[in-house]
Amino acid sequence: MSAKSEKIGVSLDRSLLARAERLRQATGETRSALLSRALRQLLQLEAYEREVERYVAAYRAMPETSREIGEARKLARRAIADLPWDET
Repeated sequence: MSAKSEKIGVSLDRSLLARAERLRQATGETRSALLSRALRQLLQLEAYEREVERYVAAYRAMPETSREIGEARKLARRAIADLPWDET
């Protein structure tokens, strides 16, 4: 453990602990490393979901206009017009 680590006590359901132990043994991690990795991933997922919620709220507050949609379609057609297409 690094100097900045804190020791805590955690209670887990027996079946969850058994599954975690099997994973820990398979990966060769310590319990602390496994739980730290799991918490980091959970926190990253939570942060990502908050960002998605903010994006959706911002879009709903100010969706694109029909003019912007038309311009985007025009640009998309122009972008793919020169691509080589297989006629198979």
